[in-house]
Amino acid sequence: MVDSKDTSINRYYRALFTLVALVSCVAARAELSGEPKPLPAIVVPIVAPWGFYDADDRQSGLLVNFQNELFKRAKLAVNAELRPYPRVVHDLASGSADMGVMFVSPLAEQSGVSLGHVVTMRVILIAPANRNNPIAKLEDLDGERVGFIRGSKYGRRFDEYPGFEHIAINNVEQGLRMLVTDRLDALVATEQALLYAMFITGIPASQFAAHLTLGNARADLYLSRHSEGQAWVASVRDALKSMNLDGSSTAIFYQHDLWPRQAYCFAGGRCLEAVQPPMNDF
Repeated sequence: MVDSKDTSINRYYRALFTLVALVSCVAARAELSGEPKPLPAIVVPIVAPWGFYDADDRQSGLLVNFQNELFKRAKLAVNAELRPYPRVVHDLASGSADMGVMFVSPLAEQSGVSLGHVVTMRVILIAPANRNNPIAKLEDLDGERVGFIRGSKYGRRFDEYPGFEHIAINNVEQGLRMLVTDRLDALVATEQALLYAMFITGIPASQFAAHLTLGNARADLYLSRHSEGQAWVASVRDALKSMNLDGSSTAIFYQHDLWPRQAYCFAGGRCLEAVQPPMNDF
């Protein structure tokens, strides 16, 4: 006579072995067919021209183009979300995202581990062209309202300067409109962001004067400290290295079609073209 309890146990183990065999078969088939590895999650700042949704509600922008090429070389499927820049920092720190591009800063270093350089950009301070007092140093802005992109870091000197009011804005287009309506006295942004904003808004560059170059802002690809040791990290690091070596990163950020390639010239004759800073500026 067969013990019903033994029969139930045997059926359980047969089912378990069948499930394990099925999972192993699917995994092996995926590896042989070259299907993508498990998807690391990357977060992209939703600040034009770095990341935004186009008219067809598709992800677009310079960093979106960068991530697509990076993941293609790393043989990974893209798993990206667009987030406000402060959320990018938070998601990496909490581990809810695996990777993101951030300005190099103490806060970024606390949130993640750099996998390498992505892009370096000049940071420019502009003001209305009809301003009476020239701006040769930050002290010339004491008591005034200076706009900057929320969450961005432009160096400790600017970030922590106590003499003027730091006004956080969502994007450079908003900053330009605030300048022309006298709600800001000056605006700080990268060259690329200024060029794109003037193109999108149609506000002539001649309405502004460029007073200061605050320096260069370097952005790196950061890995969340919660994601260290993942199998895909080495392939992403190698892909980033190859993009820097063969110049494709430079092409993505400085040779693109997001805006016309002509220079935008401010009052006083200074023009922006967003060309790559000399390597010795990095």
